[in-house]
Amino acid sequence: MLLRDAAGQQISLSLPTSCLNSVLAAAPQLSQPDTVHSVDTWNMSLAENGADMALTLRTPEGMAVSFTIKRWQVQGMATVATYGATSEIISRSVH
Repeated sequence: MLLRDAAGQQISLSLPTSCLNSVLAAAPQLSQPDTVHSVDTWNMSLAENGADMALTLRTPEGMAVSFTIKRWQVQGMATVATYGATSEIISRSVH
């Protein structure tokens, strides 16, 4: 396998063929757009750029995905979690 390290350098990794199924099971796989996964744990920290946040979501099976998000996006998610909708329907009446 050819991999890249954090500095972008290419690394060659050789494994015994008996490990192939384990490696393939651990590799990220594409999901259908409408697939929904359960979140077991999550972590949020300051991103490397010092301005954004890094959000990591982990499934019960151990899959993890990380996103760099803006602080205003975190505030928007908190609003949705608190109030249950992205926008309120306001009934208007004219007298």
